[in-house]
Amino acid sequence: MRRYETVFILRPDLGEIQVKETIKRFEGFVTAGGGELIETEEWGARELAYRIGTERRGFYVRLDYTAPTAVVSEVERNLKLSDGVLRYLSVMLEQEADAAKVRAEVEARKRRIEQARAAAESRAAAAEHVPDPAADVPDAPEELLSPPDDGTSEPSNGEQQD
Repeated sequence: MRRYETVFILRPDLGEIQVKETIKRFEGFVTAGGGELIETEEWGARELAYRIGTERRGFYVRLDYTAPTAVVSEVERNLKLSDGVLRYLSVMLEQEADAAKVRAEVEARKRRIEQARAAAESRAAAAEHVPDPAADVPDAPEELLSPPDDGTSEPSNGEQQD
């Protein structure tokens, strides 16, 4: 089967329950037609690049699935008919794809991202708790803290050098 990606933008005034129902409905079109869902991502409400009708914001959703061409046509037909959908775009990602293999790759990628995020958070937390080495130095005499005078600097008391 072919692998497709469909991104659609829902009206921002839909409630959370309606958004979930709409997503489930389009996932149902995929599975009812013999397709397999790989991943569903809710990107959330975002500012639109340009105004669509009177809307300036939209709720973005991405479906990643394998399916016959007829399923994609059915999904797009229903997207076109739905009042809650502002825009949609379907793209074929692969000619031949195994849904189980792709799903495993997606899960592995998600695990790597989570591990990298956790490692970055632990490094950031460790950096916050690094003691300041200058805080542990006892007070030193002024001549030790100032740079050595190599004779190239101007005198500070207004006298001229010869």
